[in-house]
Amino acid sequence: MQQGSKANHSGQKFEKEVSLWLESNGHTVKPSPQYEALWGTGKERNRADIYLPESDTQLELKRQAVPGTCDQKAFAELWNAHERIKCSHYILILGGSHWDSTRGNNIYQGAKKMAAVLNGIPSTGAKKLSVFKYPEYQEWMNE
Repeated sequence: MQQGSKANHSGQKFEKEVSLWLESNGHTVKPSPQYEALWGTGKERNRADIYLPESDTQLELKRQAVPGTCDQKAFAELWNAHERIKCSHYILILGGSHWDSTRGNNIYQGAKKMAAVLNGIPSTGAKKLSVFKYPEYQEWMNE
């Protein structure tokens, strides 16, 4: 299996894990509405990974086990959500061991800061942005 295929498979497993955890905790999990991303071509073909209709929350999941430029997508995802994803709350959830490495944690901290800054700027997309590592998100949801 090539690296891209492995990453897609790993991401799908992570999405299933998060979906099952949410459902087991009483949340309704739906596919997110489609939208046109900033990098789109005029068609609404993009969607976040999970939609929680009871809170109008869209979840984007990024699982990363090793360092690489893919981990930098967090910043583009936040800007895209701020500009294009119509919802009350957009949450970027980071899963995998990479986010505990020095590089991964630096990106995680930067993404949290970016979300906080964007939350103070008028948005044409998501009304609120948040970034969590998966265990942190689970704790937050259980509060």
